[in-house]
Amino acid sequence: MQTIAAISTPVGAGAIGIVRISGDDALKVAEKVFYTSKLKSLSDAVPNMMYYGTAVADGISDKCLGVYFKAPKTYTGEDIFEIHCHGGIRIVQEILKGCIEAGARAADKGEFTKRAFLNGKLALSDAEGVISMINAESEAQLKASYRSMTGELSRSIYAFEEKLLDAIATMEASLDYPEEMEEESRRVAEDTVNALCKELAKLLSTAKTGSYVKQGIDVAIVGIANVGKSSTLNALTGKDRAIVTEIAGTTRDSLEERIEAEGLLLNIIDTAGIRETDDKVEKLGVDRSRDIAGRSDVVLFITEAGRELNKEEKEILDSLKNAKVLYVFNKDDKPHAKDDRKGIFISAKTGEGIDKLKRAIVDCVIDGNIDFSGNIVTDSRHYDALKRAYNSLIQAKNSFADAPTECLLVDMRDAYSALGEITGNTADESIINAIFSKFCLGK
Repeated sequence: MQTIAAISTPVGAGAIGIVRISGDDALKVAEKVFYTSKLKSLSDAVPNMMYYGTAVADGISDKCLGVYFKAPKTYTGEDIFEIHCHGGIRIVQEILKGCIEAGARAADKGEFTKRAFLNGKLALSDAEGVISMINAESEAQLKASYRSMTGELSRSIYAFEEKLLDAIATMEASLDYPEEMEEESRRVAEDTVNALCKELAKLLSTAKTGSYVKQGIDVAIVGIANVGKSSTLNALTGKDRAIVTEIAGTTRDSLEERIEAEGLLLNIIDTAGIRETDDKVEKLGVDRSRDIAGRSDVVLFITEAGRELNKEEKEILDSLKNAKVLYVFNKDDKPHAKDDRKGIFISAKTGEGIDKLKRAIVDCVIDGNIDFSGNIVTDSRHYDALKRAYNSLIQAKNSFADAPTECLLVDMRDAYSALGEITGNTADESIINAIFSKFCLGK
């Protein structure tokens, strides 16, 4: 493959900029751009050692560092040379331009990681973990992405593939020697399929938690006007995100903010106060509030501590019968009669109870702490492939009693093909290209 080059640091001025070169001619390209008095030729460079030198390209020069990574023990599996220069926009662009003029091709998005996959350095799911880790916004996302990137998921799937492939191979061999092999091969294959069904079911059961890790928890703040919904949003986020006044109907449209709680992202949406109104604009906001509440993972029903629910509030609760509703009693800082109702008591004004509220939101959808010692399915593509593999194996499991070996093999091969889409063993080019198109240049 042709040698490629790209800027691997973010666009913009910074302390350091990195130009990465990968391919068989990485040293030849680098030698036309980077010079060091320590070496007569870059071919004499000691791998993994930084050399102080000068990068020269199109009339500009910069004092910088160069480092050579020797194949196959590199990220891409190819020879890599990196130039670590000053992080000015023009400097790195000119050095990259010099590399291209020296014979390299500008890398496509994610092409370094794609080459790592093609050269067997990463499974496809490992590569997806790389981009997920880059884009991680929460502790939970980061931990799950790291496990994927380091091959925790792919190792499990490889093991499933290997067991299934052994069973398929034995079953296929039995077709040529049915009298000697068929009965034993079917018994072994049935045991394998039963065991894999259990393993896949266990893995699929993590998908709901995985979706919260990946996407966050959607939280709608609802209630009648002037109970402190916007104040609660401000207290949760720690900033004046929403306008707060004594005037009913101040919030006419939804406001969304993201915060982290217990390692997970909370996508918090402050909705318009739900009430009967003749104002067309406010009515649109009220209708949107009802819609958002119906689609959210958790609904924070805000009311006031120390008073009974009024008719409007009871009607709102009636409309939320199918939702996970967390009762939040605001204005607990004000003097009021003893309130023993079940829920979270807070003061949006003073911040009292806000940390408890954050924990309660997570507890509504996650049963206990997230266990990162095992695999969690966070990617919808992985879930779809695992589900198809599981369904095919269940079909085979239910057919061992009376189905011909040829029919069982169809389902088992379908399951193997679905699992291979995760590791990349059976993924077609369109899937591979779609995954790496999500990467940034230089990665």
